Amino acid sequence: MSDSRKWMRPGIWGFAASLILAGALPASAIMSHDAHIAQDTKQDLAKPVHAQAGPVLMDKMSKAVEQVERQVHSKGPFQGASAHAMQQGVLLVADDMDKVKVTQGGRCPAHAPVRAYDVTAMNVEITVNRFGDFYPGFMYALTENVAGVREEETKNRAARESEDPSFAGGAVSNGLQGDLIQPLVIRANQGDCLRITLRNQIEGEPTNMIINGSQLLVASNGKPATANNPDALVASGKTGEFEWYIQPDTQEGGHAFHSHASRDQYSLGLLGSLVVEPRGSHFLSPFTGEEMKSGWEAIIDVDKGSDFREFVIFYHEAGDETFRLLNRKGDMLPQRDAHTDTYRPAARLLNYRSEPHGTRLEMQEHLVGFADESQGYGSYTFGDPATTIPRSYLGDPAKFRMVGGSEIVHSHHLHGGSIRWARQPGTSKLDPTLSKNGPVKFPMINDTSDRLDVQSIGPSEIYDEVIEGGSGGLQALAGEFVFHCHIPQHYVTGMWGFWRVYNTLQQPGFQTDVMKALVELPDRKGKIKPAVSSDKLVGTTVDWYGGKKWEITKDKTDWKANPVKVSIKDWVEYMLPPQGLPGKTEDQVKQAQANDPTVVNWKWEGALALNEPETPHKWADYVSPTPLKRPAITFDPQTGKLAFPWLRPHLGKRPPFAPNHGGAPWLEPFHVREDGTKSTEPPKPGEQGPWSLCPENAPRKFFTTHSITLPITLKPATANSAALVDPIGMIYVLHEEEAEVRSNPKKQVPLVIRGNVYDCVDVIFKNEIPDDARTGWSNKINLHPHFFQFDTSASDGPTIGFSYDMSLRAFTMLKDPQPDKGMPLPGNTVLTADVKAGARSITVADASKFHVNIELGVGMDDPKYFEVVRIKTINGKTITFDAPLKYAHKKNDIASVEFIRERWYVDVDLGTVYWHDHVFGTDTWGHGLFSAFITEPPRSTYHDPVTGKEIRSGPVADIHTLEPVSAHIRGSFREVMMHIMDSNARTAELITTDNPQAKVGAVTVDGPPSHQFPEKINKSPMWFLNGGEATTGSGYSMRVEPLSVRLANNPDPSKLFVSGIHGDPGTPLLRAYLGDPILVRALVGSANEVHTWHVTGHWFPMERYAKDAMPRSTVHLVIGERYDPAIPAAGGPQKQAGDYLYYSGRASHFAEGSWGIFRVFDELQGDL
Repeated sequence: MSDSRKWMRPGIWGFAASLILAGALPASAIMSHDAHIAQDTKQDLAKPVHAQAGPVLMDKMSKAVEQVERQVHSKGPFQGASAHAMQQGVLLVADDMDKVKVTQGGRCPAHAPVRAYDVTAMNVEITVNRFGDFYPGFMYALTENVAGVREEETKNRAARESEDPSFAGGAVSNGLQGDLIQPLVIRANQGDCLRITLRNQIEGEPTNMIINGSQLLVASNGKPATANNPDALVASGKTGEFEWYIQPDTQEGGHAFHSHASRDQYSLGLLGSLVVEPRGSHFLSPFTGEEMKSGWEAIIDVDKGSDFREFVIFYHEAGDETFRLLNRKGDMLPQRDAHTDTYRPAARLLNYRSEPHGTRLEMQEHLVGFADESQGYGSYTFGDPATTIPRSYLGDPAKFRMVGGSEIVHSHHLHGGSIRWARQPGTSKLDPTLSKNGPVKFPMINDTSDRLDVQSIGPSEIYDEVIEGGSGGLQALAGEFVFHCHIPQHYVTGMWGFWRVYNTLQQPGFQTDVMKALVELPDRKGKIKPAVSSDKLVGTTVDWYGGKKWEITKDKTDWKANPVKVSIKDWVEYMLPPQGLPGKTEDQVKQAQANDPTVVNWKWEGALALNEPETPHKWADYVSPTPLKRPAITFDPQTGKLAFPWLRPHLGKRPPFAPNHGGAPWLEPFHVREDGTKSTEPPKPGEQGPWSLCPENAPRKFFTTHSITLPITLKPATANSAALVDPIGMIYVLHEEEAEVRSNPKKQVPLVIRGNVYDCVDVIFKNEIPDDARTGWSNKINLHPHFFQFDTSASDGPTIGFSYDMSLRAFTMLKDPQPDKGMPLPGNTVLTADVKAGARSITVADASKFHVNIELGVGMDDPKYFEVVRIKTINGKTITFDAPLKYAHKKNDIASVEFIRERWYVDVDLGTVYWHDHVFGTDTWGHGLFSAFITEPPRSTYHDPVTGKEIRSGPVADIHTLEPVSAHIRGSFREVMMHIMDSNARTAELITTDNPQAKVGAVTVDGPPSHQFPEKINKSPMWFLNGGEATTGSGYSMRVEPLSVRLANNPDPSKLFVSGIHGDPGTPLLRAYLGDPILVRALVGSANEVHTWHVTGHWFPMERYAKDAMPRSTVHLVIGERYDPAIPAAGGPQKQAGDYLYYSGRASHFAEGSWGIFRVFDELQGDL
């Protein structure tokens, strides 16, 4: 390969080629995904290609482009990779020079402690997962680790060539635990003299290492080491010396660094972070406790203050939007994944790692014949991923340092209820050590900096997330806390990992997973103990933070004793799902095919509880050391609680439901009736002492929520324009309101419910959306809330790691629509005879899928008389319960196991809380399957603005309160929910004069097949828009008011917003009197793009509770982000009545209909 070819950059080459590469995603491939995979791309893998890196892949891509050009040259330039880049151009941004600048600094003083790093920039093969997907890239490494990096390359190549299904010998670990091939993270303290030697081993290319926001100097001349300083550039084979005196008052936190020498180097991995730590800190290995030099996870031993765990997470891409990785055979990965219909599998990365859901689902489909997309994050079904798994112990203070990568904006979201951080940690009073000694139920209600659980992050941006309460959150929970880019295309393609919090010591011989050992923080040593088996609990008294003690006996239970006495068998059986054989078979493949989540095959041997047999299968992410053997189930000897995690991987198998289908099984395992028998209801608030999710006497709210599908009119027909209708709209509804919603189009909007600070919210969730071709005849829906305190093992929605299954099959399916395709029929049946209240048995059409001791929902589709019972015996088609029925039930009422409970504790003023489906987000969100819970001040009531009556749900409400809701508002206010949407093909508009996308049956760039462009869509009035043949579609709360429709009614553009001519827009309308306080609850519910929301004539503070916060009238939001604009007075500072416009700041979305009005009156109205 010539030197001129090796220097051809994707930034230049890609510009010319992008119009051709667009054809890499022909419309026909939407239904036949293999058609666009490049052929003849297998390369000679006799040795790692690190020395050739990018050019090798560029050459392969050139050949692929030539082939694609021949195949799709007639289909237009907006078909694939480039369509994504162009239609979402707002996401493709360059470095913000204010963030990356290097300023003039001084030389290090003689007294400053010296922190020296010898760093090598090098070519490297980056293997992104244990399945062997890889790409030739670049990385920085400590020079002392270069040989180890080369050894890992060799091991990874051997794994790719191996015929062993587990790819034995690869160097990619589960959870990225100590691998040398990772983005370089180095640390220095405030007051240190940082000295860096940079050695350039990149063949034939210069490089540099620019630390953003630093005062890094070129050591030889003292000039700033900036991107445009040639002295900072290091030629191939040469060495550069750099220095930075980190002033003692330098802000603690991360700094991004990367190569500015070429776009290739940066986008293909040459990036890292320098973290400035508190003065006098020591950086310790989390595995050994010894001093360490580099690594994305570390223990920071603070000289003056609490020690903490630190996790540095990079959100980045592999190459640009046209770049494609190689699989283990050396073939290019497809541009679109065939199993999940997502774009660029394995190319969205966290710390050089990516775990595509599609790769996991393919293994399951090969084994059992169907794919369960709800388990994409699951370790029970697939094993722990190769992506980052930060780990810590309950109560450990923790800080995440987030680093933006090279290409686009991402939406970082960390699950876990009270796993939250301040928008501006420097101004916040949130305490990362608050829960170090146990759960906290009454943290401060508000803070001068808003609490976040989603943060948009762009190229080279850094955010320091100081977690409120530390590891396990304020609820003190051992469990899994997933983090991912909230753009559904990105997390499904592999951009996810999770934080695992243990309650028992992870040392050799006592570990509960496949990870390395984990040491305790130096100032918390001795707090965590090794796990023990159940028989070792007998005769002990366990303590739940001093507020509740339990004596575990051999065979005696007395719930009224003090302390409570519980037999070992009762103790364990309350904490575990019921015993039984899933699918009523010993065969593990048939168990997986049965898709039965109601029982687990665990057993007793005396007082010893043994887990289900280990899996006999071997695959990339898990190989059992003891196939088919039963390991002991272990417990924390101090508390008696299950040692987390207790489940083990079983390939392709559906995880069990939580015990009792409960919402907080790890936090609140006991649910006891007055007579001492096991209840089917959740525990009362405070019933289990300080570890109760909801504290004693917490006010309670109850919601039964269903997911449903129905046609939704986004814009009614006008005289000159057809209606815009989503024929498969999807929304959540309160079951009690479902009939009204189905009959009243005005009610067919995303659900909005409310609760007050300190409320204990109990949710029953059921799914009515059946299987169809769209979901591979394997539909499941779940309900994922943000922000609250909750138990992630059963109230998080998606199954993360070793959490329970929370995703539901449709209880309405009584016949299998495609018996030879997809999942088997779920555990649904109907009553064959009427039954009276008080009866202890029912007869059903089919009892074959049920087990003794499981919970059964009866009256599933009855909004008043649904109840949960426990099966005592099954005799043919007669099911007998352990307690009498509360209600009468009719023949043909549905009985099913497909329901779950969730429990949320609203501990602070969270404002708007997003909740949504987390199974088919790429699909369901665009159809409306997202909702909001609005946190109101304590003791508030919610009222219909027209009638004044109290309401249970609705996007517009008057909130009656005496409490503050912002620094500028105290007392009652008016409220409107603003669900901001994109990726909605029904509201897309043409930019060109024709609609070739509809002709070829294409879908939106970021959409699955159900997001196909309608045959007829309106022509956008914004003819000057650039970025494709059509816009992407948008709306507010499943409504739009297209400018094209209004112009068709009256072509005078000066009258576009006149209600007297066109009527009021169909988007949310808020009405208020002059001077009324207003809370806008703005949330992006769908799905892939960056938004702004603007209101005219009014202002609100940037931080809601900061009195001196900057006033503003526009907010920037990405998927999952929410903002609560608190407008002090309707009519604005000018105190003027009238109609005020709110709208999207993106011209395409504004034209599509993302706008509306606030109406301010100065006279009393009869209906307000």
